[in-house]
Amino acid sequence: MLTLRRILQTGLLLAAAGPAAAAPSASLPVPAALEPAIAFWERIYTDVGVGEGVIHDTDGQMRIIARIDVPRPPQWQARRDEIEAALARHRKALNAAGSPALAERLRFQGGLRERFREGLVRSGRWRSHIRTALAERGVPAALAALPHVESSFNPRARSHAGAAGLWQFTAGTGRRFLRIDPLIDERLDPWRSTTAAAALLAHNYAEIGHWPLAITAYNHGLNGMRRAVRAVGSTHYMEIREHYEGARFGFSSKNFYPALIAAARVDRDARRYFPDLEREAPAPVMRVELPHYTPVDTLLTELAIDRGTLQRLNPALGPSVWDGRKFIPRGYGLVLPRADQGDWAAAVARLPGDRLYQDQRPSQVHRVQAGQTLSGIAMRYDVDVPTLMAANGLADPRRLRAGQRLDLPLAGSDPRSVGRRQYEVRPGDTLGGIAVRHDVGTDQLMRLNELDHPDRIQAGQQLIVSRAASVAVVDMADEP
Repeated sequence: MLTLRRILQTGLLLAAAGPAAAAPSASLPVPAALEPAIAFWERIYTDVGVGEGVIHDTDGQMRIIARIDVPRPPQWQARRDEIEAALARHRKALNAAGSPALAERLRFQGGLRERFREGLVRSGRWRSHIRTALAERGVPAALAALPHVESSFNPRARSHAGAAGLWQFTAGTGRRFLRIDPLIDERLDPWRSTTAAAALLAHNYAEIGHWPLAITAYNHGLNGMRRAVRAVGSTHYMEIREHYEGARFGFSSKNFYPALIAAARVDRDARRYFPDLEREAPAPVMRVELPHYTPVDTLLTELAIDRGTLQRLNPALGPSVWDGRKFIPRGYGLVLPRADQGDWAAAVARLPGDRLYQDQRPSQVHRVQAGQTLSGIAMRYDVDVPTLMAANGLADPRRLRAGQRLDLPLAGSDPRSVGRRQYEVRPGDTLGGIAVRHDVGTDQLMRLNELDHPDRIQAGQQLIVSRAASVAVVDMADEP
C-alpha cells in the first residue's frame, strides 16, 4: 500500500491551522513517452481480474510477457508460491535465450479490475466534496481519482505500514492536519481527510513547482523529490523517472504518476469499461457539534437513528467509543443524515442531562506488581490476552516490568452528569424551593417555563430546571 511516511521527514508540511498557498489549477501534463505505462495501468484496472496477473518488464514500455492465473485473496501463501514459481520459470527461459537483463527486470502485477469497479461505485458518495475541496486549493481535478490508487475509495482501508483512510495518511503526517488519537481518527473521516489531502497536495506543488513531481512526492516524499531533482539536474518528470537511481525511488514511486493518470482516465470514461456501472449517490448529511461528553447509547436511545447508520457516518470514532468504554468527546461534529429526520440540532439540545457528562469516562488501569504475568492479569479482569496486548501496544506478553501501567479494556466509572433538565412538581412544592434545590434563580425558572406568577404551579407539572446547551450546526452542506 502506498504511504506518506517520508513526507513527515521533510519538516515542510503546513500546520493544520495554516492555509496552504493556492496552486494554479491546470490539466496534468502527459508526456508521450509515459503513454505505455499509463496503458499498462489502464489494463490492470479494467481488464485483469484479482484472480489473474501479468508478468511484465519494468522498463519504460512496461511490456507484458505473460498473463497467468493465481489463487485469489485471501489465499496469500498459495498466491505467493504461484507467483514466485511463475517468475522463476520465465527468468530461466529468458536467461537461456540470452536475455539476462530482461530476466532481471521481470515483475508480477496482480489484476485490480474488481477492486477498481468497487471503488468507482463507492466514489459516488464523495466525488462532489472531493472536487470542491481540490478546487478550493487550486489542485487539478484529475487528482479526484487519487483514492482509486490509494484505497479504492474505502474510508476504512488500512495498510501494513499504518496508513489509513481514503487518502492513506500515516499517523505522523495526518497529525499535521487532523485529529488522531485513541478516541478519534480523522484519517477515517472521508470529508475531513479530503480537505487535508487537498492541503498537502497544494503544499507539495507550492514547494516544488511541477505537478508530476508534487504528485510523486505524495508517494516518495518532498525531500526525496528534491534529491531526485538535484541528482538529475532537471525538474522534468520523465528525465527523473528514467534516470534517477535513488535507493528508495523504486517501482511504486516511478509508477505513482502514470497510475494516477490511468485511474483518472478510467474514472472519466467508466461506462466504457464497466457498462452496467452505477455509482452510489451522495447521501445528504450535516454535522451537529455535541456540547457534552455523550455516550453512543444516549444517542441511540434518544435520537431517531440506528447504530449501523450512525457508525457508517462516523467512522472516525474509535472502538472504545462504540463499545461504551469512552464517551464521544465534547465538541465532536457528529455526522447525521440531513433533512429527513427533522431538526437534529434541536434533538441533540433535548438530550437528557442525566445521560450526558461534564468529563470523559476515565480508563481503568492496573499497576504491574513483581511476579505478575500478563495472562494472570488478563484472567483477573476477565479479558483475553490479545485484547489486553492490543490496548497497550504490547508485542511480547513476557515483557512486563513492576510498576508498569496497563490500560484495561474495561469501562471506568461514570463522571458527573450534566444533570436533569426537568422536574416534576410534587404536592407542597414552591417555585422558590425548586429553584434552591436545582441551584437556579426563581426568575430564571419563570422565564424557562414561561410562567407569569411564581405561585401558579401544580403537582404533576413538568418544569424545565436548566437551559439546554447551545448546539452548533457545523455544516449543512451535502458533505460536511
